[in-house]
Amino acid sequence: MVTTLSPCWYCSGLVRQFNIGAVVIGESENFVGGHEWLEELGVEIIVLEDPACTTLLKTFIDEHPELWHEDIGL
Repeated sequence: MVTTLSPCWYCSGLVRQFNIGAVVIGESENFVGGHEWLEELGVEIIVLEDPACTTLLKTFIDEHPELWHEDIGL
């Protein structure tokens, strides 16, 4: 699985449920989901910390905080 940001706990549960063996994460600076838990369970986790992904998400959060907080549940 490839994702821009660390998977939320719901998505992390789905990774586990469907036995996805590896997750490539663009960045985990703006949001740290369940990727450490998945790694503990043996899922291969690759965190790129790509500056473009970090900037993309940071810009979205700054410009649309109401959408971000509604979606992520903060």
